[in-house]
Amino acid sequence: MNFQDKLTYFSGYLLCLVPFTLLTGPFLPDLLISLICLYFLFISFRYKQWQYYKNYFFYFFFIFSSYLIIRSIFSEFIFISLEASLFYFRFGIFSLAIWFLLNHNKNLIKMFTVILFITFFVAVIDGYFQFIFDQNIFGLTVIGDLEGTRMTLLLNDKSILGGYLVRLFPLLFGLILLNYQKSNIAMLAAFISLILVDVLVFLSGERTAIGLMLIFTILVIILIEKFRILRLIALSISIIIIIIITANNNEIMDRNINQTIAQLNIPQNTNTNNPYIFSKTHDSIFKTAYNMYSQNKLFGIGPKLFREFCKNNNYNKFHVDSEEYELACNTHPHNTYIQLLAETGIVGAFFIFLSFSLISINFMRFIYKKYFVKKIIFDDYQICLLICIFLNLWPLLPSQNFFNNWINIIYFLPIGFLLHSMFSKKEIKK
Repeated sequence: MNFQDKLTYFSGYLLCLVPFTLLTGPFLPDLLISLICLYFLFISFRYKQWQYYKNYFFYFFFIFSSYLIIRSIFSEFIFISLEASLFYFRFGIFSLAIWFLLNHNKNLIKMFTVILFITFFVAVIDGYFQFIFDQNIFGLTVIGDLEGTRMTLLLNDKSILGGYLVRLFPLLFGLILLNYQKSNIAMLAAFISLILVDVLVFLSGERTAIGLMLIFTILVIILIEKFRILRLIALSISIIIIIIITANNNEIMDRNINQTIAQLNIPQNTNTNNPYIFSKTHDSIFKTAYNMYSQNKLFGIGPKLFREFCKNNNYNKFHVDSEEYELACNTHPHNTYIQLLAETGIVGAFFIFLSFSLISINFMRFIYKKYFVKKIIFDDYQICLLICIFLNLWPLLPSQNFFNNWINIIYFLPIGFLLHSMFSKKEIKK
């Protein structure tokens, strides 16, 4: 094995560590993907492996990331905006690097599957430990907020454990189906994992994660016929466990049921005026973002600049029946599509909307081909990867900052596996 092969294998090991480092926050996984990207760029340019760049994904992503940089340059706060856009291209390169590494190490995908499963096991155990003892296995106290107590990452105080689990679980499920479908032990582990993750996501108190888990369940039942019964049984057991826990835990009942109803401001009678579409806080932030979009419809105010412009009275005021209300100001609007409309305009939001639409169309194509033409155009593994990306692009729930490093690594991780699955029918030579 020559030095280059050793570096390729080493980069594969770094890739396997990415899911675990995501449990520590944004710094370590961002460092790992940067090293992986630098190695891939060097090898691909050194040996002219242009095949990784000659595909619609890269063309599409290159245009999008270039637009972000151009919009930042012409924004009011150039340097603040460039912090988000200048190196955004690394996430697309990361997906290409995954494709490259999987091509050059036939054992990497199984190794990644095992390490991802172990990582999930540790995260799930830690989650239940937090639920019981109000601190994680390292003694870090669970964070409380206005919505109650939510579970944190293993080595970070961010209350996003539920989101981590639900966004990466379709990837794990797909990898298990790909590599261990004939193993009864592996399928039993997948079955138990479904139940444990279902319940833990509910207990985490993250309503976005709960919503995404429900969507994942529906899509698996509709699209993966072979495992429909497995998912339905796991779901039934999960619901029974959730009902039992909720009925015997006032805090869970209050946070996940009562507070959700209260924040939605559901009227008690038909004569009650209900001014909120979502919660009062989210609705106020959305209106601030809409004010920005309405005055900058085509190109927006610039990437990462919601936090700056929401301090401006031109955007953070709202009038109802001649009365003026002050709207919320935050670091971002808490919804990917609303954020992109405000910060990058119709042009920037178009890229994400088109991506979501294409996946939706492919799901409809798959259903039509499967049930009416009797032809399978995607295998179960590919369907799980598409579901993973679909959940990340789902428009009707609150989300993290679109330009956040941590969430973008999760966004682009399954894309690399999908590119490898779609385009690597033939072994790519060095």
